[in-house]
Amino acid sequence: MKFCVFDISNLLHRSFFANPNPDDSVSAGMAHHMGLNMLNKYYKQYRPDKIVMAFDRPNWRKDYTLSEECYSKREYKGLRNKDMTEGQKAHYNLFKNSIKEFEQLMREHTSVICLAGDKLEADDIVGGFVQAFSEDNEIVIVSSDKDYIQMLGHPNVTLIDPATDKPRTLEEWNNDPKYFIFEKCFRGESGASSDNIQSAYPRLRKTKIKEAYEDPFKFEQLLHETWKHVDGRDMEVKKIFNENKTLMDLTCQPDWVKERIAETIADGFNNAGRFSYFHFLQFCGKYKLERIAEGYKNYVKMLSK
Repeated sequence: MKFCVFDISNLLHRSFFANPNPDDSVSAGMAHHMGLNMLNKYYKQYRPDKIVMAFDRPNWRKDYTLSEECYSKREYKGLRNKDMTEGQKAHYNLFKNSIKEFEQLMREHTSVICLAGDKLEADDIVGGFVQAFSEDNEIVIVSSDKDYIQMLGHPNVTLIDPATDKPRTLEEWNNDPKYFIFEKCFRGESGASSDNIQSAYPRLRKTKIKEAYEDPFKFEQLLHETWKHVDGRDMEVKKIFNENKTLMDLTCQPDWVKERIAETIADGFNNAGRFSYFHFLQFCGKYKLERIAEGYKNYVKMLSK
């Protein structure tokens, strides 16, 4: 079978922030309009047998990084939206509520397979889906999240970046997905819109990371290094690197997370709904999606597949 897998939380957020509008209903409506058009575009382009949508939930990574167990003491995604005004936060929260309504529509009133599990991010679910199904099926992932590049190590997987409308590749990492995640675990992620994950060894040159990847002895040497944090702590490279693997490598989550991923995927397949014209048009009416409502027949095949 061919599956088209959408990191739908990523896509809707991308649409929301790309089209800021002070009117709550207009802003959410534009995001849903762009999201539905994007879904239909890739459905028509790749003609999958089934469509899968993965949704975010408040996740285990944030819980872990706020716990005493976390070595880096760096809150996962802790810098995102921190500069929002109270009005912007309220605006954003209303948008997030509209995503819940979108999910309800897709889950209960279409035949799209909707996957969401308590404490799981869409990344976890998509990663688990690829590991479970890529051997015997073709999978097209649509997301602007670069982290999914690590999934290109599995057979029959294509990753489409909607920003460029082109497949991502591993060319920069010598077509080696293990090297991609190895480098990522050393570099971490910084910046206001990033996952805010501590670098295992700040300012370590790319050439040194590559040498460590190719030479186990040099890798062991790096792991035994320490460096001084700005707060005065002596940081052990090995502990941060291993923590980063848990947070970023989509094959290395805790066992309970992997079990929940498998349960979530099974539940999604067993509980797909049926397409309802009435509820689809009702959703379009609430968010003023006039053009989509007028051309609703263009979306029937996708939503009833």
